[in-house]
Amino acid sequence: MSFEELKEIAKQHGIMVGNIGKAKLIEKIKSQLDTAKNALNEGDDLNSDFEEKVVKEEKATAGSTLNSIINAIDDLEESDDYDAGEKIEDLPIDTVIPVRSITFGSLIYKSRSNNATYIWNEIGAVEHMTIAAITEMNNYNIDYLRKPLVILLDERAIRQFRLTDVYEKVAQINNLKSLFKSDLKTISNIIDDVLNANMRDMLISKVRAMYKKNILTDVRVIKLLEQKLRFDLTSDDNN
Repeated sequence: MSFEELKEIAKQHGIMVGNIGKAKLIEKIKSQLDTAKNALNEGDDLNSDFEEKVVKEEKATAGSTLNSIINAIDDLEESDDYDAGEKIEDLPIDTVIPVRSITFGSLIYKSRSNNATYIWNEIGAVEHMTIAAITEMNNYNIDYLRKPLVILLDERAIRQFRLTDVYEKVAQINNLKSLFKSDLKTISNIIDDVLNANMRDMLISKVRAMYKKNILTDVRVIKLLEQKLRFDLTSDDNN
């Protein structure tokens, strides 16, 4: 290799050439190569330091993410199926409120704690129960309040037991005359809500009375009701 070629290699590697001779230049290039080789051999330690730094960074990021999740959970407010604007009041357990049956026929609940028996002889009958008794009833048979079989005649208790949405569905049965003027899809959806709220018997009773009084005359609505309720409104047996 010529001296000029060696100079060009030296320049490419940042080696100062100056006025040195060929032999000195060769020594400089060799020294530079040895330095580079040693650096490569020490690369494992450098890589190890780099990996350790990356791991620490990942742990810090993970910790930050976890803290964010924890903070998010801590910041959550209780969410339930009721209007967030409602003021919830925890009534004392000995508070007595009226409870009305919305179930046809006789309905009975027997307390597990004190063997007290509550009997509703007919739909519309009212029994007076304490918050403690209602809570126990709800814990052992959720259908009483959620289906519902009975309704609480106290706005505070309705909010306390988170029943607003349930009662809104039940209330839809009181506006049937207006409902039946709607489109069939709307009527169908409302009927489904009412049926899900255990109001089939009451709905049958109301629409049958409307049919007998010629308030309900739309054939399409009648057919829809009969299909949904599985009940023949036009049968003479219903008179």
